[in-house]
Amino acid sequence: MTASNIKRFDELTGQVLGVLYEVFPVPCHLLLRDLVPDGYSFDDFLGFEIPNENGEFLFACIEWLAESGYLRFKDKVQATGYTECVLTAKGLEVLKATPDSLNTESSLGEQLVDASKTGAKSLIGDLAGQALSIGVKFATNHLGLPG
Repeated sequence: MTASNIKRFDELTGQVLGVLYEVFPVPCHLLLRDLVPDGYSFDDFLGFEIPNENGEFLFACIEWLAESGYLRFKDKVQATGYTECVLTAKGLEVLKATPDSLNTESSLGEQLVDASKTGAKSLIGDLAGQALSIGVKFATNHLGLPG
């Protein structure tokens, strides 16, 4: 994974977590067309649009977040997205955190929602990176490992 992939991952992760935090605890669908409008390309052979590299990258991000315990979903709808997505307890705990390094009383989740609404991709990526770091610290503390 290159540095630009990490940046893309952080930005998409921030979008996904922000959407789920805003609607929590109600499950929602995470659809490619809503999160990555340029995630489809027309396939001349098939005669319709299919997920392109951008779309597949979003799917990989969502799968990783699910496998890492930040969210869960009911089903993956091929080429479209995921159904009944919701934050897990771990995902909610991370997004409710307010890092000491931030001079604000807003949680990471609230900041992600605000940044998503303003379209501040760089800030979304930074906040997502902080959220994942907090998740790692929570996990290592839970296991009794030095954080």
